[in-house]
Amino acid sequence: MLEMKKITSSEYFRANSESFFRDVDALLSHQAGVKLYSVSLPQSLACYQAKGTGSNLLLRLVLIPLGSGRLLGRLSWLDWRGVDHVCCYVDEAFDTLVMASNGVWKKQKKSAEDLCLQEYESLVA
Repeated sequence: MLEMKKITSSEYFRANSESFFRDVDALLSHQAGVKLYSVSLPQSLACYQAKGTGSNLLLRLVLIPLGSGRLLGRLSWLDWRGVDHVCCYVDEAFDTLVMASNGVWKKQKKSAEDLCLQEYESLVA
């Protein structure tokens, strides 16, 4: 009998992050003339530097453990001063989540790509 490898939540995030960041790169390139380049940053599952404007911004994905053994992803722009500007929170499928008043995470309508673009535009305005 073959044992199946258990896929952890972080592996789902890692697998789905590549296509997500490709989509964000295409959106930023089209809307703002900016390209994303992969860089290494401690404590980030993925990190990309935005090039094409004078701003030095990093888009990063950080995983946050939840009490139920699941992980929550936080997408944010890190500015040149080291200040984190949160775009949104996502699940393993990169559906955006918001915490309801009762403390439960619920899906929201806006896409993570759009929220990252919106936050980027507010930072460079």
